[in-house]
Amino acid sequence: MKEVAKYLIKVDAEFKDGRIVPEIPYEEVMRLVNEPNIVIIRTGIPESTLRSVIATTRAWADTTPLAEGPDTFDNNQHKQRLHIAKIQQAPQLFHDHTFDAILDLDESTKQTLLSVFNPMRQFWNDLTGNNEEYGIRKGQPYFHPQVTHYPLGGSFFGRHWHPLNPQKVGTILALNQYGKDYTSGGTGYVINDHIVETEGFQDMGDIILFRYDLPHWVSPSSFADRFSWDDPAGRWVAILPFYDPWAKPADKDEPQGWKAHIQTAKNTSSEVAV
Repeated sequence: MKEVAKYLIKVDAEFKDGRIVPEIPYEEVMRLVNEPNIVIIRTGIPESTLRSVIATTRAWADTTPLAEGPDTFDNNQHKQRLHIAKIQQAPQLFHDHTFDAILDLDESTKQTLLSVFNPMRQFWNDLTGNNEEYGIRKGQPYFHPQVTHYPLGGSFFGRHWHPLNPQKVGTILALNQYGKDYTSGGTGYVINDHIVETEGFQDMGDIILFRYDLPHWVSPSSFADRFSWDDPAGRWVAILPFYDPWAKPADKDEPQGWKAHIQTAKNTSSEVAV
């Protein structure tokens, strides 16, 4: 475990029998996340597995019409998102592939996607003390596996946030390599008025963990490149949200109180040390 920048901690892990096993206990990982810090887990998932997810997602999208209507949260779809989110007024420009009905995919596509989403699901369960499986459950929280492509030439996701529960901890798995497959664009956060940028710190196979109600964003890819929806170059990530899409969304007002939260944690630590 190593702090590589302020509020940014890297933790080594092993990939054993399809599970992500960090070098420190899961409870300690969650403690670091909740302080809060941004924790990067070096999972050890093989490069071949990660790149096969990108290739399979692209092949699936090539034979699946683009979704254009409102999200239904009960299917498998991909959408070129270019709009401002209604609730949080966060601008977006990226290609989203959402597999709410991941178990309904053809066997080959399903197994390839599950080669990363099952380890992510189990890891999230281990971190949060849950035992959740895939499947759509109206009126209840459930998983929404997503593979997101941020094309070169200005793709981004504006500053936004989420309710803390039931997700508790956000997960962003890097499917390709910064400095090789893309050279700009990364997820940023704000903690105690301090900007935490992960660009250049997250390598292929790393999972970023963050307390889910932290304000965050995806910085734009370089405008020096020509934008194209059809060009596969750019940043690719897999994320695994867990929520009820019909529940109360995040408040429009940005979450506050981190200064007090951090100071309370410091005071507690000081009292223990006395």
